[in-house]
This record gives sequence, structure tokens and C-alpha cells, in this order.
Amino acid sequence: MEDNQEISISEEELNGNERNKMKHKDKKPKTKKKLSKKKKILICLIILLVIAGGAVAVFFITRNQSEQSSESGSSESVKVPSKKFYDNLTGEVISYSGIQYNADGTEKLNENGERISYTEMQAQQFADNNNSKRISCVQIPNGTDARPQVGLTDAKIVFEAIAEAGITRFAAIYRNAKADVIGPVRSLRMYYLEWDDPFDCTIVHAGGEANALKRVESYKHLSESKTYMWRDYSAYRAPNNLFTSGELLDKFNSDKGYNSSNPKVFSRMTPEESDNELKEIRKESSSKESSEQTAETEKKYTAANDIYIHVTTAANYNVKYNYDPNTNTYLRSYEGNSGKHMVYNCKGLANSGANIKPQKDCGEAVQVAPKVVVVMKVNEQVNQINHYREDLATTGSGEAYVFQNGIVIKGTWEKDKVSSQIVFKDQKGEVIKLAPGQTFITSIAKSYGYVKY
Repeated sequence: MEDNQEISISEEELNGNERNKMKHKDKKPKTKKKLSKKKKILICLIILLVIAGGAVAVFFITRNQSEQSSESGSSESVKVPSKKFYDNLTGEVISYSGIQYNADGTEKLNENGERISYTEMQAQQFADNNNSKRISCVQIPNGTDARPQVGLTDAKIVFEAIAEAGITRFAAIYRNAKADVIGPVRSLRMYYLEWDDPFDCTIVHAGGEANALKRVESYKHLSESKTYMWRDYSAYRAPNNLFTSGELLDKFNSDKGYNSSNPKVFSRMTPEESDNELKEIRKESSSKESSEQTAETEKKYTAANDIYIHVTTAANYNVKYNYDPNTNTYLRSYEGNSGKHMVYNCKGLANSGANIKPQKDCGEAVQVAPKVVVVMKVNEQVNQINHYREDLATTGSGEAYVFQNGIVIKGTWEKDKVSSQIVFKDQKGEVIKLAPGQTFITSIAKSYGYVKY
């Protein structure tokens, strides 16, 4: 019965409920309107369309951005600032951070076809490794029977001076030389050794005068050797037929444990600084040609396109340079019958060492064309003992002429001591920054040598 009472409704309660219904029958119930099934379906479709439309829009925007990025490709990567590092001997760029490029502007790829990119740390490490590698300073003759020389274009810096009887000789500075042949190799003089000294290099020679041979014993050096040199009897005559190579020089240094150099170097412009200077020079030249104002005081630069260097009374050793604005180099020639200074450039040959015969295997000779030419006036006289070799002063100071970017800068050279590097200064006493690239430095006697341009 208790259960029946829970679920039953009394008559009084029923009558009360009926009265309440009658009392409020004119009032609308406060209930939410229910949507029809069709309306619900329609709203769902609209929501789905909005969501789908947004997704499509995002897709096309993303794809468009991706296509734009792909189209810009390498041009965008070129615009990304990269850190450049320079060869401390020549001032040329040897490494940079970011995507790496071939000489033709295409991206470098690894063996998996992926483009190569260096971090700033990697680029700096590469440059540091390069700039600390062992340097070799090679004595190369310039007699008419020693021409064409071989591998001279691979030298970073070349010093030139009279060796004897008016015949000039070179001290050529090499590092990471790719030349399969370098030479001929000839004897050492004291002044070449003193120019070599600040480069902290291995002195490479074939004998030498007595005082130079005595001094060179305190240096790391390589004299005539059957292991690291060879003689070519096919076209050259002794003593101007002794040759070596970049690979053999590196092998000698490695075998001896001469693994690094710490050179004192010339002050150099960066390639960007040099390019900017060249633009200013050519702009000034162009404006001067179209203007009647030619006062010397208004010129910032002094053009020098044709250079003559009087070294000796022997015409075959007096030097001429003709500036080539297209390559921004100086084409080297001689005053006498020798004409253009031609050399062989032997690289990438299948043979190596003594198997190479330069005049047969190395193709056409090319003209020497450095980026920078320097002339130094020094105290010089004929040796008073043998009366045909020269004595030159390498320390102290004197007049200097620096030719680069088609102009000449007159100034001075200074070298405090044998271990010091030469410093070139302009007439205001400010250090001259040499342009990047191979540099030829010719020494002439203060008493009779001269320069014309």
C-alpha cells in the first residue's frame, strides 16, 4: 500500500491541477522553440561550407607563397647577408657563410644532390685553416734562357730584382699551389731571403751565394733535391731546368713537419672596397673627359695605363705594363725583343713530377697579368768583391709607386728590420691598402732606376 500511495494521484490534487490549467490557459508557456529537421540540416551545411571555404583559402594562400619563394629561389639566398673571409696574402675571398656557389653562379651540390651551405663558424674555420697552411718561397730565374717560366701565375706575391749582370730574378710566394710544375728553381741571394723572411716560409732554392747559404741554414729550407725536384732536359738547359710542383712542395713540408706559417702580411682592401674605389675612379675619369676643368688640384686620382720600369741597361729586363680595364689587370711585357712575359700554367695534368715536360705538356703559354704592381727604389750597387752580383738594402725606406685599379699612388716603402713586413705609405703618411689579387713588386736602384707612366 505504501508503494501505491507513492505513485497514485488523489482526486483533490487532480482537481487542483485542472483549476491551475484553466487559470493559466491564456498564458503562453515559456519554452524554447524547436527547429525543424530541415532547418537543422541547412544550418549544418552552411557551417560546413564556411569551414571548407576557409580551408581552401588557406591552401591557395600557402601555395602562392610557396610558389613565390620557389621562384625567387637562389636570388633570395644571394640576398641573405653572408660573412666573408679573405686570403691573408692576397686579400681575395676564400670562404663565406651561407649557400655555396660555383664559379658560373650555380649552387654547389653534395653527392646526394643537396645544396651545400656553411655556417659562419664553418666558413671561418675553412679560412683559418687556409691562412695558416705552410708557405713556400721559391727562387725563380728570369734569364731569357729560363723563359717561359712555369707556374708563376699561381704565386700570390712576386718580388723582382737584379740577381747579377743586370739579369733579374724572382722570389715567388706560394701557398696551396695547384701548379703541377713550378720553376725553374735557381740560387738564393741575401736580399731575396730578407724579403721572404716575414712570410715565415720554407725557402726553396738551388744553392746560392755564400752569405745567403750561411744565413739560410737558420731557416726551414729546401735546396736542390732529386726527391722533391726534377730536371727537364727536353727544352731547358742547365742550370735553368730544375723544377718542382705544388704537390711536391706540400709533400716536403709535410715530411719535415713544417705544417703551418704565421706570415706578416700587407695591408689589403676587401674586394668590395676595391670595387667601390674603381667605380669612383672611373666616374671621375668620365666626368673629367666631359669637363673643361682639368686643374691638377681637382683630381683625386692619377691615371696610369702604360707603365715603364727601368731596371737595368739590359733592355730585355726592363719591364712594361699595360693596364687592361676589362680585367682590371696589368699585362706584363719587356722592353727588348722578348715582348710579352709569357709563362706556362700547368694544372690538372694526368702525369706528375718528372714525367711533365712543360713546353710539350702544358699547352699554350699565357701572359703574366697581376692585379697590383709596386715599384720600390732601394740602395743598390754592384758587389765590390765579384763585381757582377748586386748588393741591395731591404731595410730602411725609399720611394714607392703603387699601381692598382688603373691609377698610381706615389709614396714610400718602409721596413724596420729583416723580420718586419714592408709597409707602403702615401704622401700623407697613411698606409696604402693594396687591392686584392696577385702582386708584383719590382725593386730598382735609387741611383739609376726610374719609372714612367
